[in-house]
Amino acid sequence: MQLVDLRRSVEDNKFGWLPPFDDTAVYANEHWWDEPRYYYDAPWFIQVLDSDGTEVARVELLDPGEVNLSYTDAERIGGSPLEICFFEVAQNAQGRGHGTAVVKALEQRFPDRVLLAYANTDVPEFWASLGWARFDHRDGDIEYRPMFVRDPKL
Repeated sequence: MQLVDLRRSVEDNKFGWLPPFDDTAVYANEHWWDEPRYYYDAPWFIQVLDSDGTEVARVELLDPGEVNLSYTDAERIGGSPLEICFFEVAQNAQGRGHGTAVVKALEQRFPDRVLLAYANTDVPEFWASLGWARFDHRDGDIEYRPMFVRDPKL
């Protein structure tokens, strides 16, 4: 598995630049990947390729990430977190362990960083299965997604 960093350069038009993902790869949430991130100074995407060079997943990172202190015990989260804003496995690659492998690769790549993700309501079990700590919003999870954190110090 290869993680390929895709970042907008200063020469690129921030209102039109999109990461050069494989446009033949099909994702359930295409709208996550087809909008220019003009509101970020340095958008950071990762294209995940399998051993034969086929795109199997995509990740968008925010550095530094944002810890919402309205989550119970969120003040325990230290350091400058790296946030996984969006993460998706290609539809034809699902069910083969790519999701877990990508997250483990990110953990290895950033061993001393706090990693966090606000989980979509249909996948909190995935993040829990990785051993990440769950933080719930003080107002409940009806309108707020659970936050999962891999903090080397927790």
